[in-house]
Amino acid sequence: MAQIIPNLIKHLMNDANVTAAFAHRITGDDVPAGQEYPYAYLWEVTPGQQYHMRGEAGRITMVQCDVVDDDILGADTNAEIIRNSLSGFRGSLGDMVVGYVFADTRSVPKDPDQQAYRRIIEINIGTNE
Repeated sequence: MAQIIPNLIKHLMNDANVTAAFAHRITGDDVPAGQEYPYAYLWEVTPGQQYHMRGEAGRITMVQCDVVDDDILGADTNAEIIRNSLSGFRGSLGDMVVGYVFADTRSVPKDPDQQAYRRIIEINIGTNE
């Protein structure tokens, strides 16, 4: 079964708008210490496999993308760049075929310890794999 996070990162890095905003600062799960702003990291919330009497059927995977920036406008703008790259997408996503991608952005209060603004993008991906 395909790995969803590397496929999403590959898709995002192939989008000129995303690359212009983030360079190569989109990772899976771990963020390198001292990472420059803005950056984003993705993690798989639920694999969402579905079963019926004949075995596994299509699946819906939920992924969370956290976008972090040092100012509120940058956090909003950069989250929207990623959301626009993914929302409504269907087709080949790396080595897998997806029927749809829905993406929705949520605001999170500023973290006083981190001195950064974070936006969460909830990504739902439907596949038949």
